[in-house]
Amino acid sequence: MRFSLTISRYLIAAILPYFVFSWLLLSVILFVQQASRFADIFFSANIPSNLIWQLTLALVPNVIAFTCPMAVLVGVIIGLSKMQGDSELVAIRAAGVGNASITGPVLIVGVLLSIFAFVINLYGVPLAASIVRRVAMQTAIYKLESPIEPGVFNTEVAGYTIYVRDGDITDGRWRDIFVHNEDEKTGTVRLLTSSNGRIDSSGELSELVLENAVATTFNPSDASGKLVSERIGEVRFAIKTRRGELIQRLSSAELTPEELGLTELAEYADRKNGAERTEAKILWQRRIILSITPLIFCLLGTALVLRFHRRGRGFGFLIALVSLVAYYLLAFLGEQLARTGRVSVLVGSLIPISVSLVAIVWFYYSGKLAVVARLVQAVRMPLPRLDALKVWPRRQNRWIDITTGIRDFDLILNLLQYYFLALAFLAAVFLIFTAFELWKFAGTVEGGVSLLANYLFYLLPFIYLQLAPSAAMIATLTTYVIKSRQNEIVTWTSAGESVYRLLLPCLILMLLLGGANWLLQERIAPAANQKQDDLRSRLRNRGSFPGKPGRYWVANDDRIYSFDLGPARNNGASDNDTGFHGFCLSPCGVRNLTIYEFGSIGQDLQALYHVESAVWDVDKVRFTGLVRKSSFVEGRVVSIETQGGELTASANPFLEVRKKPSHLTIGETRLQVSESESQLERRIFTVAAEKKYATV
Repeated sequence: MRFSLTISRYLIAAILPYFVFSWLLLSVILFVQQASRFADIFFSANIPSNLIWQLTLALVPNVIAFTCPMAVLVGVIIGLSKMQGDSELVAIRAAGVGNASITGPVLIVGVLLSIFAFVINLYGVPLAASIVRRVAMQTAIYKLESPIEPGVFNTEVAGYTIYVRDGDITDGRWRDIFVHNEDEKTGTVRLLTSSNGRIDSSGELSELVLENAVATTFNPSDASGKLVSERIGEVRFAIKTRRGELIQRLSSAELTPEELGLTELAEYADRKNGAERTEAKILWQRRIILSITPLIFCLLGTALVLRFHRRGRGFGFLIALVSLVAYYLLAFLGEQLARTGRVSVLVGSLIPISVSLVAIVWFYYSGKLAVVARLVQAVRMPLPRLDALKVWPRRQNRWIDITTGIRDFDLILNLLQYYFLALAFLAAVFLIFTAFELWKFAGTVEGGVSLLANYLFYLLPFIYLQLAPSAAMIATLTTYVIKSRQNEIVTWTSAGESVYRLLLPCLILMLLLGGANWLLQERIAPAANQKQDDLRSRLRNRGSFPGKPGRYWVANDDRIYSFDLGPARNNGASDNDTGFHGFCLSPCGVRNLTIYEFGSIGQDLQALYHVESAVWDVDKVRFTGLVRKSSFVEGRVVSIETQGGELTASANPFLEVRKKPSHLTIGETRLQVSESESQLERRIFTVAAEKKYATV
């Protein structure tokens, strides 16, 4: 065994570029995934920029602590595999350098990165969790201090639904205001409308000030349909908010387990009992394991490459993917066994490390043990008699027969190979990170593992669309870099081929992938995203169905619609009846519909509709069941009751309930941009539409 400082530097230099590239790529992907959870904060016009920057920085420690071990494994395997493929490791061994000397520099890298990961998990992750909670609280306070967003119905103020069509956020003055208040005891509804107004906040109270207000009072349960309307001029009334409660929670000294350091977390676990104690111990052990994992992965990656040294270049991606999935599946198994009480938390946390150490020792020394060689030979002896390849030729040979000498097919084959390898690796990382987030919910309820598996399955279209561009970039770079290193590109260009002609197969393949991505995004992803959001809510509610959403409010033209989402009785027209458990697909059925019709929102109420059920149909809202309409005619109220009917509408008002961009096609997203009266919503949907175009 010889030690060479020059060779050690060369080994580290071969690993670091792949490690840094993998770390950056994985961190960016997971950061985007984490940032999407706080889209309402990032796009809000009411939130100060310093809070947004704090949130951005707070998301980084948790992401890099999780991606560091993965990047180490990828860097070691890909870097050493490249050296193996270029016969550099053969030359190093021929110079008398053994496996131990090759492992030494890699081990130093692992130790340094483990120290870095330990510092991040000890200080960075708890501090980041504390910042995220503080930003969330301060964001809620800012929203209460200015609870009105133009074009958005605000129902956070207890007892009131407030809507303004337009306004100036900076000075807090609003135009065309609608306020709905219902007395739960008597069932009386009071509407306040005004063309101008503002909100003044002081302490725990927000004072709503309306100018030239009109008050309309009625009782929806009154069959006579009587309404009382009067002009009351300027009106002020105080609205009690939760601002004081939020400030008290913000200043509270009690921290969540995620915000505690290792010492504090251990003390917290000692004070708790039952499931809380177990979860705190699991979190403590997880931070330690994530800190040790870079060192483990350095040894594991080196052992894998040195053991399987006669494989192709793509083999490095494959064994890195298999190793990652196996390691984190063992980590999930250990945590689940600890939660169910079958093993202690310490034993459960040691399962992935113990199996990894056994694998490392096996890969290093199995080739040197005579008994292992005899066992392998004994297993291989009967294989020639059972060789299925003699009966069924290899597909790879068939493909080679077809594509031998055909450059375009060879390029496309390599592009597809590296595309699917990169996609599988990135998707595995995404799924592992998501499973780590939700495992504490899935692992504590009956059937939680099955529920989590279903959620991850319906999450796959979303993951694919997010990762497809990155995977295509990696595949293109890998393919042409390898072709260049093997001097194939030099040979082709020397034969008179243009560089642009060599890129043509890549262009055609990417166009086909873009078309496939577009079909997936338009046909499959919207429904799959609705399903996975529903499953995620069930997971976070410990397996139970989340409570039904409250009453929906939508403003459209000079009307305001209020309704409960659900299947409409459609008199046999079942093709127009959807009722998708809380999601509205077009056409869309609703129940208990109330329509407030104005000359202009903020002016006098002109007509009031109470509809048992309704459905959107092309260019109108079609009523079913009992319909009661109250109209103001020359100062009198005229009420009529009918069965069924319709009301002309230029756009589907019930589509508003499906507001998440991931639930919409490109056309529906662009429609939301054009019809939304909220600046916040327009920004969110505009970005979402452009992102959908960029994805395909």
